[in-house]
Amino acid sequence: MLMAIVAIVMASCTEDTGSIGIPPANETLESSTAILNVYSRSMKIDSIQARSAASYLGAIYDPETNGRLTSNFVTQFAILEDVKPFPPMDSITSRDAQGNPCCDSVMLQLHFDGYVGDVNAPLKLAIYPLDMANPLNEDSTYYITTDLRKFIRPGYEDKPIATKVFTAWDRVHGSDPSNTSAGVYPSIRVPMPVSEGNIIMDKYRKYLADNKGLSEDGHVNHDFDDSYHFIRNVLPGYYAEIINGEGVMVRVFVDALYLIYNAHALNDSIVEEVPSYTVFAGTPEVIQSCQFSQTDVNELVEDESCTWIKSPVGICTEITLPIDDIFANGHEEDSISRIELMMTRYNREQSSEQAGEHFGIPQNLLLVRKAELNKFFKENRTPDECTSYVTSFSDTYNTYTFTNIGQIATFIHKERETAVLKYIKEELKIENPTAELIAEQTREWSKANPDWNKCCLVPVEITTNTSTSTVTSVTHELALAGAKLVRGTEENPIRIQVYYTRVVTGNGSIH
Repeated sequence: MLMAIVAIVMASCTEDTGSIGIPPANETLESSTAILNVYSRSMKIDSIQARSAASYLGAIYDPETNGRLTSNFVTQFAILEDVKPFPPMDSITSRDAQGNPCCDSVMLQLHFDGYVGDVNAPLKLAIYPLDMANPLNEDSTYYITTDLRKFIRPGYEDKPIATKVFTAWDRVHGSDPSNTSAGVYPSIRVPMPVSEGNIIMDKYRKYLADNKGLSEDGHVNHDFDDSYHFIRNVLPGYYAEIINGEGVMVRVFVDALYLIYNAHALNDSIVEEVPSYTVFAGTPEVIQSCQFSQTDVNELVEDESCTWIKSPVGICTEITLPIDDIFANGHEEDSISRIELMMTRYNREQSSEQAGEHFGIPQNLLLVRKAELNKFFKENRTPDECTSYVTSFSDTYNTYTFTNIGQIATFIHKERETAVLKYIKEELKIENPTAELIAEQTREWSKANPDWNKCCLVPVEITTNTSTSTVTSVTHELALAGAKLVRGTEENPIRIQVYYTRVVTGNGSIH
């Protein structure tokens, strides 16, 4: 009975030692440990999803790759359902030559909550309109290498509708990027053509006229009913591109389009004309997607003195887990209670700091099976503590520590065992194979599946539930960050500590 329970625990991804209970008087639980070797190397990730809570904009020199890193982005704008974006049309006092409500000015404002580089470095920004006939699709996956220019409205590829030279420190508006107290964030303000706002206002007037007297369910014009129709029929969004300059990159967390006009307001029963505005903002419900461009990073990937984790260019560390050693040397029937893996970061060299090293350290690290790497992000998975884990960087110890990856070792071991036995039974038609045949087929299977025991350590951005601390979202880290880790080699392997548990009867036999 106890052997069956131990087997169930080993095969489960939700290991619960509480279900074992108290063993009989003639049986005891014994613990043991082993120190085993892990090997590692750097690996380039080809598909980095451009899905993040923020967008990045700028151009900066990367001292780790000795190259230029640029980031541009596209943004769509959301519309709140059941909320009227404009006041009553007859209350708007700004009018065009035909007497129709119009805008006095239009402003695109990019609010940022962080930056890397020189706050005084000037960059030139160009804004291009997106193509309504070819919108970014919420069901599609976009990567940091996606050519976002292909979404520009035809005829505008070389004709931006607005340009702006900016610095991260906007001294005109008192926008000090180091001062974000009281929720006041710096921003990049781009004056836009008034026609951009008037088109929206004209379509809203038509929307009201087409749906006059109709219930919401009976609308014949859906342009302002929701973000889906708004993006496809009114405002598909903009592409923001750095066309000149280098030295700074900002993290844009809110982008908003302000339509500014005058309107009547009722104040103590007196109707007066006051400045008013309508704002459309980019939100997580619509698409914001970055496009990064970087010089060659192969030199870092091929550096044999260490391994790298680096974003946003997508360098991760691949590790090879010693699955065969974990389940050998008398531990074939043991239950794994814990495996601890610690990855140590090299301190940056002083010369690098003096040369202007200003990239951050990745704060969160995902451990995921190499075979599941792309699926994990494409399917918006969260760590299951079985085939994927997350941990945080420790400033105190200069390490990333996964305190227990025991279940992934058990899972990988059982997966291979099941696959080999299935092959022997279904393909070789052998019901009772010998131990020699199983060992031979296990070696063949391992050769045919070279990544079977490999995992990747990837820098990620984590979102958690504030009340439960549960991880609700894991995305590729797109911030400028990098860390050089100690590499596991034959001469100098990384060590993991494995903790075993076994059931021993009074006569010394193991269950």
